[in-house]
Amino acid sequence: KTYLSLLSVLVVMVVNGSPVPSAPGWTSGEELGVESFSGEPGAPPIWENVIKVIKLLVQEVINFRDQQFVEEFQKPVEEMSSFIQYQVPSIPTHLSKTPCSTSNYNKEACLQKISHGLQVYHVLLQHVKAEYPQSTLLPSVMHQTTVLIGLFKDKMKAAEVVEDLSASERERVLGEVSTGIEWERKTSVHAILRELRHFLVDTKTALRAWRRGAKAASNHDITMVGGGVLDQAWSKNLH
Repeated sequence: KTYLSLLSVLVVMVVNGSPVPSAPGWTSGEELGVESFSGEPGAPPIWENVIKVIKLLVQEVINFRDQQFVEEFQKPVEEMSSFIQYQVPSIPTHLSKTPCSTSNYNKEACLQKISHGLQVYHVLLQHVKAEYPQSTLLPSVMHQTTVLIGLFKDKMKAAEVVEDLSASERERVLGEVSTGIEWERKTSVHAILRELRHFLVDTKTALRAWRRGAKAASNHDITMVGGGVLDQAWSKNLH
């Protein structure tokens, strides 16, 4: 609990003093106080703050993944690649394999894909919780995942398009990982944490690409405006 509280304080600092919920269950960016750091004059760009939250969550997932792997399989983290064949059917597609990581992306569609993917992972983390109910790291991972869902929904033009997973969908996703022998359930946990880390890193990469694109467009506009002023000056001098 102390660790989760500390991380929540860090996230509050990341979002420029905006209040962050202390428990899961929030999906509205408004409730997360996003507007307080995305609309005020001089406030840092929204994507800068989201990227910082993602970086915190990535480290949380890595810590949990490594701890689970070493303790459960009695192997060093260097041998983790030997478990790459263990997969979970409902894992969302890597963003690096979609247009979201290219210059041809559709921002709204990508935001929807990210938000939906995080919702699927939040359900999969329920399986992790069932296998490791005493984990001190998992509550923070689930909490920050909920925070990110709210942040991304806030930036959509049509957030209602990304509906919460239905009860039957959640049941199907959990059913794919909650059955089988203990070994299968534990390897599913490893696969979930491994792929969640990939998903978050892909998301961070995509956001950085969008940010660079936005900066380039802004610089282009400034250049065009500046060029227009110079043209007017030259025109006056010529007459």
